[in-house]
Amino acid sequence: MEIDVVELTQRLVQIPSVNPMGHAVEGEIYLEHRVTDFLQSWFEQQGLAFERTTVDAGRDNIVAILPGVAAGTPDERILVLEAHQDTVPIDGMVVEPFCGQIEGGRLYGRGAVDIKGGMATMLACVAELKREPSPNLPTIVLACTVNEECGFTGATALARQWRDSQSKLVTRIPDAMIVSEPTSFQVVVAHKGVVRWKCHTGGVAAHSSRPMEGDNAIYRMADVLQAIRGYDTELFSAHAGQDLLEMPTISVGTIEGGVSVNTVADHCVIEIDRRLTPGQSPHEAREALIQYIASHVGDVSRITHEPAYMYSPGLVETPENQRLARHIIQCAARLGITSDTDRVPYGTNCPPYHEIGIPTVVFGPGDIAQAHTKDEFVEVEALRQGTAALVEVCRNYHD
Repeated sequence: MEIDVVELTQRLVQIPSVNPMGHAVEGEIYLEHRVTDFLQSWFEQQGLAFERTTVDAGRDNIVAILPGVAAGTPDERILVLEAHQDTVPIDGMVVEPFCGQIEGGRLYGRGAVDIKGGMATMLACVAELKREPSPNLPTIVLACTVNEECGFTGATALARQWRDSQSKLVTRIPDAMIVSEPTSFQVVVAHKGVVRWKCHTGGVAAHSSRPMEGDNAIYRMADVLQAIRGYDTELFSAHAGQDLLEMPTISVGTIEGGVSVNTVADHCVIEIDRRLTPGQSPHEAREALIQYIASHVGDVSRITHEPAYMYSPGLVETPENQRLARHIIQCAARLGITSDTDRVPYGTNCPPYHEIGIPTVVFGPGDIAQAHTKDEFVEVEALRQGTAALVEVCRNYHD
């Protein structure tokens, strides 16, 4: 039975899988388990063997396999198609987030472009390959992971499972991987890394009519912020003229402190986002900023830094992922899709797989500019093109 990739995308968008982004889970729209249940049922209907592995409560990776013509022999080649199950939150959206409405050739909703549309193209691709396999079809692994938006923990757990030979389904390191993200059909061969953590300042509470009796943690955080801004300025100057990929950055995304306007704040916390050049050590970059702050604020006894809750070294360009990219570009060209290699400043699930030796690139339908937006959408035609492109890539894959 042929699969309608547009209808499949609608069904996935209609299943909430919002990432709580490190906050307490409150409500029925959070975590990925509903999507995982849907995927399990879909794999069963397609007659695909699958493996479901818990990463955290309510958060399971699920992996399915379509054996190739040489499965179980020394000539077997394993190609992985990977997509994450989670979406960012829905705050501020101006379209109904879970309806999957189609209007003007666009399918709207949270996750439409990031990345349930891309996931649907991979599902539809596997269904088509099962229906009409090619003479040289490799073994296709479809991996759907959790918590990409706030930690990459699903991808990290899956890579570790494969590295340590803990999977009963994928018994060796695969030969290549395509990670789905909205790349407008460009093939990403390198991207930035990231490290994120929380910084706290402490103080002493007092009545705001007698602030001299307290110690304001918000004021202390102001000193920390000034130091971070100074470090960011130095980074920018040191890398002036370089492209976004080679430009390390710092951003403070949230700040919270105090209990009331008439109380001197005894606590303040910020979240720091440090973007890295590909291959740069997240731990070294974090430590360098912490030391810079310490050297510019004087007393650090009331400043604490939590361990990083998210870190990735980025995706480093290699001859192996360039070779995979050329194959994808050639297959896309045969279908009239213009594609080329690209290098981007955002992060993906790629690094954990790259680190265990899998040549890995990013490729998918839709524009990254639409990801996380208030009116997120994916072009319907892009879903059909994306499915056709993946089928062509898989049927003609050889390493």
